[in-house]
Amino acid sequence: MRFRISLASTLAAALVIGTVSTASAQSDTTRKTTSQRRVRVTKEATGEVTPRRDSTAIRDSVARADSIARMETMRRDSAARADSLARMEQMRRDSVTRDSTARADSIARASAATTTTTDTIRSPINPTMSSESYGVRRSGWYVGLGGGPNIPTGSVSDFYKTGFNVEVPIGWQPTSSILGFRVDLGYSRLNGRSAGTNGLTSQLDDPSIWSATANLTLDLLKFGESRRGSLYLVGGGGVFRFSDFNNSDASDNDVTSAFEGSPVTKGGLTGGAGLAFPIGGTSLFVESRYTTAYTTGNNVRWVPVVFGLKWR
Repeated sequence: MRFRISLASTLAAALVIGTVSTASAQSDTTRKTTSQRRVRVTKEATGEVTPRRDSTAIRDSVARADSIARMETMRRDSAARADSLARMEQMRRDSVTRDSTARADSIARASAATTTTTDTIRSPINPTMSSESYGVRRSGWYVGLGGGPNIPTGSVSDFYKTGFNVEVPIGWQPTSSILGFRVDLGYSRLNGRSAGTNGLTSQLDDPSIWSATANLTLDLLKFGESRRGSLYLVGGGGVFRFSDFNNSDASDNDVTSAFEGSPVTKGGLTGGAGLAFPIGGTSLFVESRYTTAYTTGNNVRWVPVVFGLKWR
């Protein structure tokens, strides 16, 4: 009976020991498994994070980091694009402002030109014969030099042939007027006829005429570029000093007898017309004036033809 009890006690102890050993082994296995697998647990209340060594979690973390990096890159690109758009918009505004300013300036210039044209039409200031066409553009003063043949007319031509003349015109012409004034200083010479002509027994001397006349000019027609060319009238009076007109072969003639005691000074009148052609700052002109000196008996008459230039 005691043996049975001892055997039963021994079996019971062995069974308990085995159970305890199995439980201990299972407990060790559970601890080992738990220690090898670390689970990432987030505590929302405290913000503490317990890392876990899980490949899926690592991949998710890397993917999130890449996503965050891409979003940051996109944000920067978006900011750069915004700056670029802002610069383009500013450039467009600047361009519009410049165009508006240019158009306003153009309109102002056109308006000023229209006003100037209107004022010019209302109050024209045209170059005149003695100013623009003679090379005097602003001041109105001009001076010239010319010369050509001097042709005797009437009874003078019976004793004297064509000679020459030299003229120096000095004048003033207001730019706003068709009238002008000038002084002409001149020297003329005639050729005496040879013996045997018109009953002459000897060669006549070549007489000379010094002259100083004051004249008015009147523009009749403008033409050419800027209307600087002109057709004009000129006329006035002055004094004439005659030399070497006395000759014994014609002492009984009214022409030579008028100059007894030569040289002699007489008064007279002159008048004619001219044509001016502008050439750069000067003007080429040609004019002719019929001249009469009031001498004793028959008046002495001649026609000088002058070709020359006038300039400031």
